Amino acid sequence: MTARQAAATPRQGPASDRSSATPGAASASVMTVLGPVSAADLGIVLPHEHLLCRVYRPADQGADERFHERVTLGNLGWVRQHWASNADNLRLTSERLAIQELQRFKDAGGGTLVDLTQDGIGRSPAALARISRATGVHIVMGCGAYVAPTNPAWIATATTGAIADRLVAEANGGVGPARIRPGIIGEIGCSWPLEAVEGRVLVAAALAQARTGLAISVHPGRHRAAPPQIVERLAAAGADLSRVVIGHLDRTVQDLAGLVEIARSGPYVELDLFGLETSYYPWPGVAEGLSDARRLILVRGLIEAGLGDRILLSHDICTKHRLARYGGHGYDHLVSNVLPWMRDRGFDEAEIDLLFRTNPATMLGSHGRLRT
Repeated sequence: MTARQAAATPRQGPASDRSSATPGAASASVMTVLGPVSAADLGIVLPHEHLLCRVYRPADQGADERFHERVTLGNLGWVRQHWASNADNLRLTSERLAIQELQRFKDAGGGTLVDLTQDGIGRSPAALARISRATGVHIVMGCGAYVAPTNPAWIATATTGAIADRLVAEANGGVGPARIRPGIIGEIGCSWPLEAVEGRVLVAAALAQARTGLAISVHPGRHRAAPPQIVERLAAAGADLSRVVIGHLDRTVQDLAGLVEIARSGPYVELDLFGLETSYYPWPGVAEGLSDARRLILVRGLIEAGLGDRILLSHDICTKHRLARYGGHGYDHLVSNVLPWMRDRGFDEAEIDLLFRTNPATMLGSHGRLRT
């Protein structure tokens, strides 16, 4: 068996043992903002994106006078290099623009987008439903809490059990008058060092997962030690690590050995900043940004290590400068640009199908614990 054949074959060992008792993606359903959809019908999936959001900005990011300018062609070059230092760039608030941008993904062959925006940074369930209807793209909404400074007030004093009950209530009963239901727990925000309330939310996510069957997607703190700490905390709380996603690893653990170690501990390793190729990263804790070429080298290394079934790819678009309307790559970048590069670099169709369809569908698929 070649390495590429192995990538599309279930691994042996603990992680494979965990999933062997779970029905495959074809028999699972995924809760979208318009209702349940068969996991087999999701098509190409972007597992970590934002259509409408307000990026959390630390206080020290607004020192430059250009912070208050609108994003224009005249300042776009500067914004691309300092994308966290312009208030307008940090706001995706136009539903009409979101529809236009998501349509590009649909036209390129995309099928499903996972929107991980939380309350506190602009989650809008009703708007996501309208965007899904307008574009024909399946949208999976998240639930939970982002990093502590953005949390709704009730979370600060809530017990772990109360937070878990809230997540389960949303998963089973929906949000708002239309009762729109999330299809994933996350993105659960973690700082470095981990805030006490963030630790409670992590444990609550594990408890809610056990009751709903939903996957958990985590935003780790910007430190190499953060992902292992999160995995350990979730495991101690009883989480099914085979249904946990550790995001943003292309800004947190940028070497193959580190990624292999995380993947072998159970969760999905998500390289979700495709298209963001600025070497300078505006928050402390990240030495440099990666190129898409380097990301693909890491993907190839993970596949060769027999961990192809643990990889997820996305863009994490949450700023204007990455939208096509503002000269950016858009939500279709992985499909329109990266996927052809992958073929040129020797990725075969089985590997591409695994990364873009099978892995995210398996991650999202729920098997009967949700109320229908």
